[in-house]
Amino acid sequence: MTVVETIVENILSKRRELSQDQVLALIEEKKREGRGLLSDEGAARLVAEELLIQTRGTELGRMRMKDLVPGLNDVTISGRILLTWPPQDFQRKDGTPGRVMRIVLVDKSDRVRCAVWDRHVDVLSRAGGLQGRVLRVGHAYTRQGLAGDTEVHAGERSSIEVDPEDSKSDLPEFGELFIPLAKLASGTTQVNAIGVVQAEPRHYNFAKEERTGSVLRAYIADESGSIPLVAWNERADELRGLKSGAIVQALNARVRLDRNGAPELHVESRSQVQILETPPPYLKLPVTKTNKIGELVPSASVNLTAAIFAVGGVQEIKRPSGEVTKVSRLLVSDETGIISLSLWDDKANLATNLREGDTVGIIGASVRERQGELMLSLGMSGKLQKSDAKLAPAKTVTKLNALQQSKGLVIVEGTVAETPIARQVVTERGESVDLVSLTLRDDTAASRVTFWRDQAAGALKLRSGVRVRIQGVRVRTGLNGEFELSSIPLSRFEILEEGEKDRPAWEDIRHVIALEPGLKTWVKGVILELLGDPKLGFLCESCGSELSIGAGQLRCEKCNQPRSGKLMFSTDMRLDDGTGVVVVKLKGTDASKMPIFDRRIVESQILKKNVSEFQLTKDQSLNLTGKEVELHGTAIPSPENARLEFVADKIILASAS
Repeated sequence: MTVVETIVENILSKRRELSQDQVLALIEEKKREGRGLLSDEGAARLVAEELLIQTRGTELGRMRMKDLVPGLNDVTISGRILLTWPPQDFQRKDGTPGRVMRIVLVDKSDRVRCAVWDRHVDVLSRAGGLQGRVLRVGHAYTRQGLAGDTEVHAGERSSIEVDPEDSKSDLPEFGELFIPLAKLASGTTQVNAIGVVQAEPRHYNFAKEERTGSVLRAYIADESGSIPLVAWNERADELRGLKSGAIVQALNARVRLDRNGAPELHVESRSQVQILETPPPYLKLPVTKTNKIGELVPSASVNLTAAIFAVGGVQEIKRPSGEVTKVSRLLVSDETGIISLSLWDDKANLATNLREGDTVGIIGASVRERQGELMLSLGMSGKLQKSDAKLAPAKTVTKLNALQQSKGLVIVEGTVAETPIARQVVTERGESVDLVSLTLRDDTAASRVTFWRDQAAGALKLRSGVRVRIQGVRVRTGLNGEFELSSIPLSRFEILEEGEKDRPAWEDIRHVIALEPGLKTWVKGVILELLGDPKLGFLCESCGSELSIGAGQLRCEKCNQPRSGKLMFSTDMRLDDGTGVVVVKLKGTDASKMPIFDRRIVESQILKKNVSEFQLTKDQSLNLTGKEVELHGTAIPSPENARLEFVADKIILASAS
């Protein structure tokens, strides 16, 4: 027979005018009044209380804590003691002395606060060492606590027993009440955790809004992972003697996120904290692990050994709260990859003593992901120190067709496929920022790379055909949905191969009068006039096909991808080099070395008119007349007369005059 059936039978035996259906209906009505907060047993007990029928707790067996409700007058519970507070003496209104001791009991269903009064306090005090033991409370009553929860009170007619012989086996073991550190989630309250201190704690005082207090910050770890421990005020004072390697047990703590979105374990006034001399059986000791950059995932804490790749300066920033703090940013690497590291607060000034190539040990850094990029952050609870270890430089080069798989900064190599384009943008704060964009191509794909601010000037000097290695760049999704690369302040590039020179040496230029059929060479001269219909368009930077217009953007039908395009020029012209005049034919010739053409204007006109080519106006054609250009191509006989023509595959503006 269940507990509810026993209570119903007890009611029917005392109130014979009621039927079983009527009693069950009263129980259901009581559950509806409780708006889902009452169990069947709790509702049945309240019905019995209202009908003035006593339900003997010891006869009905102990209640589960989740079934407890305020207003019960005779309940029995058993639970494992989680928390205890020292006894308090007080004086009643009639002048008689009283004592009360508060504890928290848990079973597998819930936890409950319990107030033990007067003579029962002496029983618990004599028992000593209560934490983790089993307590049975009989003939107790329940009341609503100040926080709105249910409290159990052991008064004069109650009985208590520590470690009763018939303790229920379904109570949780004390060690089962602790959560592995790696599983602590933000917003969790009433958390029990235990760990080993990983670095020397930091204890400091603060003053805020006319309040003063103290804080202790430490890093604790167990087998599953690690987390910052933040103890406040009196709890911080209790841990003042805490050292690295000590075992800390925190009860009734809560988990909050720090400024970087990483979880922290906070121990406050309602919490209890203890330094243990020996590791208890339920503590799974941490295993020291050194992580590799290429294996990192978002985590509360990691340890790694890395080489300093680049060092930024110390900056002061203002947090949303108005607090001003310091931060310095670095790039660190090992043989598996490269990642950014932010040093916060008291760690920021460490950057001033670091040099490129130094090896450092990093303890207790958090790994977070922002817009698809993994970043390291080291704050007050972490540690950074120089190491004598020798590390191989980062060697992992990401192929351009695999950018979508990257979670951190990448190293790429490739050939500059077109002349870099410089422009300015205005940020949301109204700041004008220089940037330079170029297309990089390797043996798998092509990708747009954007260099910002101070790095833009250096990138603008890169020439088409130069092979470069770009290190520490961020992967992002462009407006067309393609993966692009974007520099950060500590990114860098180096030239691997100069490639073919764009400008000819003077000895490579042939006079027009000396041209011969089939001769492939350079010529240089002044444009006398443009013939026919001069046009500008775009070629695919990957395959060289002519781009079309689709969905308001340039597209390569062969690659089936949106493209930025390489500017091309088609026209016939008459060129005079002083020794003769020759007709030059350009058909889809690369015009990236002709700064007289504004790429942005050409692209906007093509997209606006939804045509694949842009025809030069009469004024634009006249503007080219008189310009000195260098052209590379082949001399061939003209099909119309006996003269030679020059079919050009390259054109470079040599002079603006």
